[in-house]
Amino acid sequence: MTLRRMLRTPLALVSLVALSATLVAASVALRDRAPWPLRPPAPVPDGRPDKLAHASSLACAECHAAQVEEWAGTTHALAWENEPYQEDLEGRKKAESCHGCHAPVALHGAEDALLAGKPEARKDARHLGVSCESCHLATDGALLGPTGVATDKHATRKGASFSGSGSNALCASCHRTTVGPVIGLARDFEQSKAAEEGATCVSCHMAPRAEVSHDGGTRVVRSHALQTPRDPAFLALGFELELALDPLGARLRVRNRAGHRIPGLIGREIELVATALDASGAVLGAETLALTTESYLPVDEDAVLALPARTARVRVLGRHHDPRLAKPVTFLERELEPGREQR
Repeated sequence: MTLRRMLRTPLALVSLVALSATLVAASVALRDRAPWPLRPPAPVPDGRPDKLAHASSLACAECHAAQVEEWAGTTHALAWENEPYQEDLEGRKKAESCHGCHAPVALHGAEDALLAGKPEARKDARHLGVSCESCHLATDGALLGPTGVATDKHATRKGASFSGSGSNALCASCHRTTVGPVIGLARDFEQSKAAEEGATCVSCHMAPRAEVSHDGGTRVVRSHALQTPRDPAFLALGFELELALDPLGARLRVRNRAGHRIPGLIGREIELVATALDASGAVLGAETLALTTESYLPVDEDAVLALPARTARVRVLGRHHDPRLAKPVTFLERELEPGREQR
């Protein structure tokens, strides 16, 4: 029986994890930085534009051209304009319930506190999606950020929503919501080991980079080119693989290190195919782990694939089935040897 058939529910997955307790390695300590190096995003085209048109004409781009250019190619900037979203609204009951996260008002209210509940949709400029103002604008017109560096262009203020757990709360304004095909992944993250150990949404999805500050020094700022599973290289980082041998055979451990369940959008499927090879390179057999929103890999949990006793190494192929794409996208190709953890 393959793992595709065995992993029908999260409970079945937990049972497999209990059987594989001897294979669990020490967890990786996470802080307010990514537990992996982040490359520039390279998302696979899925029907949405490459960039939001005319983003460079925004007033913010006068001083923050690099950040605006990064943001313009993200799912945030294209949250309203992309055709798949607009098509998905056709015929959907209460389609307006989606608008608040695809074109939200400024998310900060009185005394710079985050608004309670699900965001409301802006009445104008919805084509800007999750805009600069959505995250940075205060009620008095000041712009909030992680440092509050002064400028003569506008009032600025350091905001609690731009560091540590405060930034998690900012992201969770939309990402705690389960509506349509979207799952509230922030709920998973809030209960994860990564969150307990100081990781943030920002540390995994916004790469750090150095910037020259106004006083001539340098400071670390975050790239606004958000990392998402549309990028195969980023998706691969969510899995930790380890091959171990015991008297009964070989075991491939697959650990979720994403900080939330995998996959996180209804309709997506992640398929990992493990092909067992003997010492001469001959194929002994293969097992498949299929992850869907019905049989997902929970946060901080493992799945284990049982392989033949004569396995010397394993070739692992990962495919991402995105309902917006005609063909699956290969995001992972690795060969593993026993006792060597792979990330």
